[in-house]
Amino acid sequence: MTVLILIAAFLVLLFAGVPIAWAIAGGSIAALALGDFPMPIAWLAQQTLRGADTTSLIAIPLFLFAGELMNRGGLTHRIMHVAEHLFGRFRGGLGLVNVATAFVYGGLTGSATADTSTVAKVMIPVMEQKGYPRDFAAAVTAASGTLGIVVPPSVILLLYGVITNTSIGGLFVAGVLPGCMLAVVFMLTAWFIGMRENFPKVEGKFDFKAFWWDFWRAFPAMCMPVFVLGAIITGFVTATEAAGLAVIYALLIGGLYYRELGWRDLIPAIIESVTLTGSVMIIMAVAVPFGWLLTVTQVPHMAAAWIGGLQAGPIATMLLVILLLKVVGFWLDLGPAMIILAPILVPIAKTAGFEPYQIGLIFTLTLGWGLFTPPIGTNIFVVCNVAKIDIGPVSRRLIPFWFATAFAIALLIFFPSLTGWLPATLGY
Repeated sequence: MTVLILIAAFLVLLFAGVPIAWAIAGGSIAALALGDFPMPIAWLAQQTLRGADTTSLIAIPLFLFAGELMNRGGLTHRIMHVAEHLFGRFRGGLGLVNVATAFVYGGLTGSATADTSTVAKVMIPVMEQKGYPRDFAAAVTAASGTLGIVVPPSVILLLYGVITNTSIGGLFVAGVLPGCMLAVVFMLTAWFIGMRENFPKVEGKFDFKAFWWDFWRAFPAMCMPVFVLGAIITGFVTATEAAGLAVIYALLIGGLYYRELGWRDLIPAIIESVTLTGSVMIIMAVAVPFGWLLTVTQVPHMAAAWIGGLQAGPIATMLLVILLLKVVGFWLDLGPAMIILAPILVPIAKTAGFEPYQIGLIFTLTLGWGLFTPPIGTNIFVVCNVAKIDIGPVSRRLIPFWFATAFAIALLIFFPSLTGWLPATLGY
């Protein structure tokens, strides 16, 4: 009865348009008030406070703040110029430049929404000016924006680590190869479309001198993900401390090296970071009692037993898990979906024989898939707002990128070494 009330109240509130955080909290309150679980309502407040009282979560605002500082320090344009030197001479090369820019910038912000918004404002007008269809420019930006949740440091991987008690440093390391793989798959997709539709390319010979100048200017900023990951791998700092170092690094590079980050930029960057952090932290807080109720009522155990009873085998079991993640990803944002589903589905995936890092990256890519899938895909709304275009044409352009993402997820399922080799090599 408690579980039925919990889930029913949550879904009713959610579909009634109540914000996700209050829908989760409302479900927990209804379950305690009307269910048969003997706990006072005051327990809810205690568990909610405990949900936000985790040291690892401090890394979220710090990584977001570092990304904001780097963006306001003029990084995005510099990355784009370097990528254009490397990929602009391919047919449809600005599509590849778009992906490369998102790949590097995603490793700085760790946030898909921030990545997509920033790259969209820079790349979509440039691509349209160069003769690319506006719907294609918007679509490739929406898809490549998901690289920000895979390439370390990733806020979503950090959340997964906290929720499932998995090493955050190990998850960051495990995300390197899948992030590179997804970027390559998206680039090949954009190149194929460019060849088929005869998109423009940059004419003229490669100018090594101009490339070297742009590369040198962008190099210190592009080193931040390496700096953060290296500090964690060597054991010099924890993931939370690395986030603090990332902020200091961003201040030094943007303020002293580029000289484009001034005091006037700090307050807007802080406001933006706090706003994004608040939306994540309040969900994390109210999700703890929600998840605890699911756990003590044996929901994960019953779900695992049901799927195990199907005797579907490891691959079929993971496909069922992915199907559920994908269905939920149609209407629930990535963070809340991870917070709600990970405690239920991770034990099932582990029982099927999959490794924790492999599961974390499969979960992340699958939920990230929902970011550019209608009707609720956040990245689609971001790019449509920037490009001033309807969702229909962009959604049609996104179909090849959906298949590309499905291919990348399949590689993670069938080749565990993509997520396991690097962490094992580095001692995680």
